[in-house]
Amino acid sequence: MKILFVTREQKADRRYGLGKSILPVLETLAARGHATGYLCQEDLAEATLASWRRWHGRMQPVLRWLNSATNLYALSWCILERVAMGRLAVQHARAASYSHVHCHDPLIGLGFWLFSSRASRPVWGVTEHGHGSYTQAMHEDGLPMTARIGRWMRRLEAFVLRRADWVISPTPAGRDALARDLCEYPLAPHWHVVPHARPVIQFYSRDKARQCLGWDAQTLYVVSVGRLVPLKQFPLVIETCAQVRAPQPLHLVILGEGDAAALYRHAELAGLAAMTITATDDIGLYLAAADVYISLTQTESFGLANLEALVAGLPAICTAVAGVPDVVGAGAMLIPPRPAAARQALQSLLDDADERHRLAACARTHAAQFPDLHEVTTCYESIYQQARPSHQ
Repeated sequence: MKILFVTREQKADRRYGLGKSILPVLETLAARGHATGYLCQEDLAEATLASWRRWHGRMQPVLRWLNSATNLYALSWCILERVAMGRLAVQHARAASYSHVHCHDPLIGLGFWLFSSRASRPVWGVTEHGHGSYTQAMHEDGLPMTARIGRWMRRLEAFVLRRADWVISPTPAGRDALARDLCEYPLAPHWHVVPHARPVIQFYSRDKARQCLGWDAQTLYVVSVGRLVPLKQFPLVIETCAQVRAPQPLHLVILGEGDAAALYRHAELAGLAAMTITATDDIGLYLAAADVYISLTQTESFGLANLEALVAGLPAICTAVAGVPDVVGAGAMLIPPRPAAARQALQSLLDDADERHRLAACARTHAAQFPDLHEVTTCYESIYQQARPSHQ
């Protein structure tokens, strides 16, 4: 097989984004003798983007005339940008004779379907990385839509998925939410669940990790990980850490990229004495040095950072939202998405070292049972081999 993976990410997104989980799959497929390719946003030529922007600009009189409460300017560019990636995938698939094209976004899939020839279209499919429909994920992640626009977008998404040769979700809960959002019942046989693989991280002893980071041996360190966006609810993490009564000095470490200044201001107002926000390519170093991991995200389709914490054997607190329970199972302390529950859970772990040790053992046991990279790659191979081009 000759397989092309297509995303709209920047190469810099590989630290926290899809590249972190899908590139190892590509490498494993290549090691098994399959030819592979990877396209991301940076592969779009600037001249091509400029041409699409000009075309987008010509749409503005019509968008203003529609006068919708939805930001149609942003939404239309979001669609066009992804359709452009789909068109680029068609060009690469034709030039290099790819047998399979895997679109990691349904709107990229739309572009691929629109610009590919029915007679020569390779086998192709889509992974839905959000919890539920991609439309809902866009709505929750900063591009809110009116009910009317949301219905139109969901119909468009369902149209694409019916024409794909496979549809993949990372968790059973995500697949069921997708079916609910798009009113797809019963589930078609080409819908699958394939989790991200158990992450491979660098392991350190606790003393070595703290020495490398310059962390104080007498301080309790709480770590939280993710993009600095509203969905991750880092202000709530800050408030939770500020309100608990730790038996030792407490230091919150947030590993993520984005607008850190606003979070530092929030920490000052909340009265949190010690907080660090940084980025790292060695997540294992920080997880080995920490005492507790906490994620109070509002929603999470999978939560690779949560799984990394379990692999590291770190006692973890996670909100029981979306796909999180499917991923962490009994390996983490699952709590309702409420501030009081977060404070109570963190306080209990900070007060009880034995409970931290017990939960750390649960984390390691659960993580060890999670599918590894070779098992996940085998799932992809099976889906690719069973898929037949629909040429719809």
